[in-house]
Amino acid sequence: MSNQHDKQEFSTKLRQTLQQAALLPTLPETARKILELRNRPDANIEQLVEIIEEDPALAAFVMKYARLAIFGYSDRITSVQHAVSLVLGYTTALNVTMGVATAGQLKIPNHGPLGLIRVWSDALECALLCRELCKHMTKNKISDSGLAYLGGLLHNFGYMIFGHLCPKEFASLNELVANYPKHDIRALEMQRFGITHDTIGMYLLKAWNLPEEITVIVAEHHFPDYAGEHAVYVKLVATANRLLQKDGMLDACPYVETGALLEELGISQLEAETVLQQVQACQSEFNTLAQELAA
Repeated sequence: MSNQHDKQEFSTKLRQTLQQAALLPTLPETARKILELRNRPDANIEQLVEIIEEDPALAAFVMKYARLAIFGYSDRITSVQHAVSLVLGYTTALNVTMGVATAGQLKIPNHGPLGLIRVWSDALECALLCRELCKHMTKNKISDSGLAYLGGLLHNFGYMIFGHLCPKEFASLNELVANYPKHDIRALEMQRFGITHDTIGMYLLKAWNLPEEITVIVAEHHFPDYAGEHAVYVKLVATANRLLQKDGMLDACPYVETGALLEELGISQLEAETVLQQVQACQSEFNTLAQELAA
């Protein structure tokens, strides 16, 4: 993008598009069914398994996900019913399938630091770390650890919608991040396009009527000093990202110590490090799952 005027024009047009639901991709059918199930208090595992089994690719993913080393079941999982009832449980299965189905129709390049494989691998890692950290929280307890998991899974969803709507601009951002891996990606986005992935993701998830906690996480996860409603979810995802320390995935609060965030959540440094090691041990498995999602 050649100059300030072009950047302003691009940002304005993209914001206008994002605010018109008719111009945005629709929520995929499988994701719509899972969201409906999520909103029903009488829903059960059998109904979720039925929806998953209608989508062969999603069913295969759920079984492979349930075989992650961290769960300890490995090849004993031979059906979606096993994966959901024995390993994942209704809530985690609901949220991981919700996340995967939601992104199903968004097309972005597979490779590069913002390519589909890297984005999905990082998302799976962050989501599982959020879920495991939830178990150790003694302050500001999260009322729904499933939402924390889904927030971790979708927090960088804006990259996918940006790449889907603006493939040329996204390709240049992907290349820019590859050339400057230590630079803050949000700063590069603002400098080049005048809009960032967190804002882009927030607009789409609002249009899709995903839970308010998720849209807040997506919009604010780079701001762990956020103090509005659902702040505890934001702080948890921000803390998980800091612990994972990805190149360029900086947040906007260098003056807030990670130790202070852990203290606010009631998680000890030792607990955080232990959980982090367990989750990072699955990194190659996340990468394999991400490659299959991109296939």
